Amino acid sequence: MTIKVKTRKILWSKSGNRCAICKKHLIQKFEINNSNFILGEECHIISSKEKGPRGNVKKMADYDDNSNLILLCANDHKLIDDFPETFTYEIIVNLKNNHEKWVENALEKDLQDYIRSVNNCEVLDEIKNHVQLDIIIKNAHFYFFDSSSIIDTTLSIEASEFFDNLRDLSDIYSDLEIADKTRYLIEHEKQIIKFNESGIRFFGKSLIREYKFANVPKDKYKLAMIIAFNPEANPESIQSGKLTVKIPDDFTPSI
Repeated sequence: MTIKVKTRKILWSKSGNRCAICKKHLIQKFEINNSNFILGEECHIISSKEKGPRGNVKKMADYDDNSNLILLCANDHKLIDDFPETFTYEIIVNLKNNHEKWVENALEKDLQDYIRSVNNCEVLDEIKNHVQLDIIIKNAHFYFFDSSSIIDTTLSIEASEFFDNLRDLSDIYSDLEIADKTRYLIEHEKQIIKFNESGIRFFGKSLIREYKFANVPKDKYKLAMIIAFNPEANPESIQSGKLTVKIPDDFTPSI
């Protein structure tokens, strides 16, 4: 059997065109004739031959499945196959999983940095529990609360009251005992669940941004950003459970 085109695409995309061991970019440019050439090799973790590298680990229905493939440069391909006692099945699977997670995290960070720098936007996680609230508001210097997408008057007022109470809580945060702090946060979590039942979702993030104030040099401050959002206002703003929002260019942080 041969590796299917779809499987190849999945392997290369999840690997970010880089070797899972040395991280070398596997598509290089030949400057003389201005063309690209490929250094990557689609390597089997378990050989289909019993006497091949790691071939005695287990039988597989499809040795060309993505789960049995790892993308490597030629040097590292030879390395793992020449020393199968060192590069065992478990070690290579761990290398593959860690590398693909590294690629995913790096791309997500670069994407969010790009969105932030180009459009003054932020990508916010959905708030579903009091632990997330704690991370966002703890030690915050300023706040960005917004519920402008909520058209219903009653829900809009309730969201404003929620933010007022949350701001009041953050003002006395450092003076509260842990038990009291947790109790207040759980009450806010219950309110968020109640909003969810009405179709309103909460998204937030703790940001570090630079601001300059009169007679005070520019410095970094923690900004607690929470949005009460009605998905019906702009469904496309939510992707994979995250909300992308634009911070107003004239936004001035408030204490």
